[in-house]
Amino acid sequence: MSDVTFELRRQPETWLDLSALTPDKLHGHTLTAIKAIRLRCGRRAGNVGDLFQVSGDDPLSLRFVDACRSFVRLGHGMTRGRIRVNGHAGHYLGQDMRGGQITVRGSAGNWLGAGMSGGSIEISGDAGDFIGAAVAGAMHGMTGGNIVVGGNAGKRAADRMRRGTILVLGDAGDFAGSRMIAGTLLILGLARTGVGYGMRRGTIVLGRMPAHVPVTFNDCGRLKMEFLRLLFKQTADSRKRFGYFREFGPEARRFAGDIAAGGQGEILVLLNASRRRSA
Repeated sequence: MSDVTFELRRQPETWLDLSALTPDKLHGHTLTAIKAIRLRCGRRAGNVGDLFQVSGDDPLSLRFVDACRSFVRLGHGMTRGRIRVNGHAGHYLGQDMRGGQITVRGSAGNWLGAGMSGGSIEISGDAGDFIGAAVAGAMHGMTGGNIVVGGNAGKRAADRMRRGTILVLGDAGDFAGSRMIAGTLLILGLARTGVGYGMRRGTIVLGRMPAHVPVTFNDCGRLKMEFLRLLFKQTADSRKRFGYFREFGPEARRFAGDIAAGGQGEILVLLNASRRRSA
């Protein structure tokens, strides 16, 4: 069987809502039925077959070719299967995802993995603001699953994150880990100002000293954090290309805080971390 492949016939003039195209929603559908599905494109709606050239016969494995920034809500609420994207995956990728796997050979927009509770998302390029964060009106962000960003992340990554793991191989924008409730955020590059602002619990692991640590964090000095050995081993074992994580040592400079929000979170700045990034 081959992937059900969607290739854009032309670039949309406005946003294109792809939440209807997930493996679990398409399972059992024929190619003709898939082409007849209606998608919102701005104020209008159109058939999948009018917007995409569609081929393949395995709806549990989807591929999007020449994806663009107009995409929104791709992989929304998916529970199983696989989605692969070539290009820019747009905003709200994997929102409320509960299972399955999304891989992007390219970049993604804002709200990547917002509200997700399971599954995995991997982006080879950059991602926008609010990775794994809480959308407007929500009490918390992601509650499970794993997100890997091969490039840089925007502002407020992991805002109100409650559970799960986010790994950023590049730099992160301002206020990374802001208002974290729990979970783990790893940033190998530079975290800019306000890292950990307002966090209640959880762990932020940094490969470099951040541009600024809020004054409401206590410097606990240099410590050997043995749980880091397990974290790095699990990361290295998860994918062959992350094998260099085995070279990381457990020594870290620990900052406890945010004291203004209870002080039970922590920022760990690694003292023995490779600077290599995955391509």
